[in-house]
Amino acid sequence: MKATELNELSEQMYCGKISEKQMLEKICSFVIYNYPVFGLQKYDEDFRQDVLLSLIEKGHRFLHQFNPDFGDFFTFLYCYICTIINTKIKRQMILSIKERINFEECILQLEEKEEKYYRIDFNNFELPKVPYAPPKIPAEEIQQSLKALSLKHQNKKILVLALKSSYYLTDEQIKRICRISGIKTEYFYSLIQQCKDSLDNKNKRRNLVQQRRNFAYYHHKRYKKLVQKIDDDLEAEHMETIREKYNSMEKKHRRNWNRLNDAFEKGYIYLRPTNLTVANLMGMCERQVNYYINCAKKESKKNKKEKSI
Repeated sequence: MKATELNELSEQMYCGKISEKQMLEKICSFVIYNYPVFGLQKYDEDFRQDVLLSLIEKGHRFLHQFNPDFGDFFTFLYCYICTIINTKIKRQMILSIKERINFEECILQLEEKEEKYYRIDFNNFELPKVPYAPPKIPAEEIQQSLKALSLKHQNKKILVLALKSSYYLTDEQIKRICRISGIKTEYFYSLIQQCKDSLDNKNKRRNLVQQRRNFAYYHHKRYKKLVQKIDDDLEAEHMETIREKYNSMEKKHRRNWNRLNDAFEKGYIYLRPTNLTVANLMGMCERQVNYYINCAKKESKKNKKEKSI
């Protein structure tokens, strides 16, 4: 098939002489036998097959995008295949940079671990987290048990703080809290589980924030490498505009990465149940929960001042 015959296919399809499927088959046949025309001889067989597959997948949509008022069909097809090629090259470049960054990060992490191995204290290993599915106990039964204990101010404060940090408690910490307060272990596990159940939506939001942070970190490293590559190229004087653009993007993603990291470090994205959730579980009002938290903050500040003195 020649280019002139290819230009007639669009008119034949609109006249009903051939179907979309038949036209797409002829286009693919033309591309296969004339792939050097589209510059595909520079790539291997797998790449050419991917381009052809993309053409088949998007064929029924791109056929209706052709407008004969702007040029012939061959020119339209040529531009469309070039767009597919450029898109695939860009994806391969991004994947290559991402793999390189991951490889470099793994090497850095390995070096850091090798430096820390000789200082390992096995007593400080992370303890197992609270089991996710402890036996469920009715809230009324737990509240009656808490009332029967007649907890003092200090013990109530400990339980409130424990429930606020329930997502991060370990088994050893739970047993210790139960010994101090006198609450049954199975009751406290049930309270913790109910707190964790209320954090499902917050956990999803936290995962999204983590993805944004990782995205910002990856692009910060990517644009930094692109700027460095331009700086290392002695013949890249004409690329000053591109360098400024890459530098601006690198700063933007670095700011986002630092901002999200700062949010994680300061605890703004910690998973905590609301004061209302803790109040309902403890059988008290929300203001009381807020009061115990404020008391704990004052004590913490007081202890820091005494240590500094």
